[in-house]
Amino acid sequence: MKTDRFYTGHELFDEIVTIDYGSSILVIDESFMEAKNLLLTLFRKQKPYELASYEVKAPSGQVFNMGNLSLSDASVNINKLREDSKESVIIHNYLPDFIIKYEPEVFLRMLEGWKDRIKSNRTVEFYLLPKDAFREVEKKMMSIVDGVIEIRVKREGKGFGLSFIVMRCCKPEYHLHEFRYKIEGSKLLIEWEGEYRDKLPLITFDEIIHRVEGYKRDLPYLRIERGTGLPIGLPTYDYWLLSQLEGRDMFYIKILFYERFDDILRRIAKWHILGYIRVVKKSEKLVDERKFNIGKSVSWKTRLALNLPLGFTKRFVSRDRIRAVPADVYAAEKRAIFEFLKIFFGESTELGIESLENLLSLEEGFHEVVGRSTAAERIRKLGEDVTSSIDLKYLPKIIKTTIHVGYKLDCNVKEVSPDLFLVTVYDCFLCEGMKSIRPICRSISGALTGACSLTFKKMMSCREIKCKALGDENCVFELKIER
Repeated sequence: MKTDRFYTGHELFDEIVTIDYGSSILVIDESFMEAKNLLLTLFRKQKPYELASYEVKAPSGQVFNMGNLSLSDASVNINKLREDSKESVIIHNYLPDFIIKYEPEVFLRMLEGWKDRIKSNRTVEFYLLPKDAFREVEKKMMSIVDGVIEIRVKREGKGFGLSFIVMRCCKPEYHLHEFRYKIEGSKLLIEWEGEYRDKLPLITFDEIIHRVEGYKRDLPYLRIERGTGLPIGLPTYDYWLLSQLEGRDMFYIKILFYERFDDILRRIAKWHILGYIRVVKKSEKLVDERKFNIGKSVSWKTRLALNLPLGFTKRFVSRDRIRAVPADVYAAEKRAIFEFLKIFFGESTELGIESLENLLSLEEGFHEVVGRSTAAERIRKLGEDVTSSIDLKYLPKIIKTTIHVGYKLDCNVKEVSPDLFLVTVYDCFLCEGMKSIRPICRSISGALTGACSLTFKKMMSCREIKCKALGDENCVFELKIER
């Protein structure tokens, strides 16, 4: 059985552009020269038919002069070519002359009439047109064809940079996305992950490990930037993590996610290969490691504060003024989210529940990063090594301090087992006066996960198991140390 998908044989182009047999594509070009160069390079092995408005000699001999033909004769000859050369590639490089010579409406009706012929003969055809030279015709052609590729030419220093944008005939994540390219010899090279290439990088275990080793070697020089590919279909957590990595220095990512940095690096390597992100190496170090006090032993002041009663510890940790979000702002934000979901999904529909869970998960993730960032900054300002850990016996005190510093709330911490703690928060204002089918104080669970994981350099997870929004007396959280 024949497939409908047409492949050019260029791995990267076929990853970006999706063309079916029996399709017509409008290629608009600021220079009108680069479109032809791109297509002839792309299809050098297929030897496409080129229909020109003048006599052109080509090694393949597959160039036909349309310039001396009437509109009807040209249409007859082209239809015969389609029937004689089914599933072939045809490049229409005569359009400007025909648009000038004949009435635009007559010309457009001819193109409209060709659609069935193109589909039945399964040809793949490209109409070349100089951008903005015939604006009304260009707009109407866009409604006739199956997709559009726009070629852009920009001056860069003493030369020119080339790029293309695809509309409709592409994967959704690449729609209207700009891809830089260049032609070297007989090869079309497209920029992917900051490199010009003609093949997709392979996602293999060895490739991921190779990249991770390179990241570790160049860590202080690396920064994460947005890639050319747009991720689709990822879990909510991965979307959240991607959003937190973009624009950050790799060294600071290590500080924030110290206890699971190797896992983060493997994800970065995979997303780098897929083009979701770029890992850019700078010529100079982006971070001064000394400001994080790496290698410094714990000071006597910090040791003393950890062993004093809780009130002294709270004052010691928060001796510098910390900006806090007012309680009514938290409450207003939560109510706005709930009202939005009620309007669109109702209170208990399956879609509404899923949307609520996704929003709460994102909120939890963002507050995890806030917890990590705040803890790292507190440790740094105390003059301590941000990469070192402290004894787990201080975990209850750190939990209480986090709740107090972040939310000005009191709590009780009960050790159920060496790996499990129950945290009861009194007078929680985050869910005050609300009703929900899910626990909703995710900012607290996120902050505890982030602050405690960073402080003790161990993977921890926190989830709310009781909530006043569910009718419970107090909000209760379960903090678990992952072994």
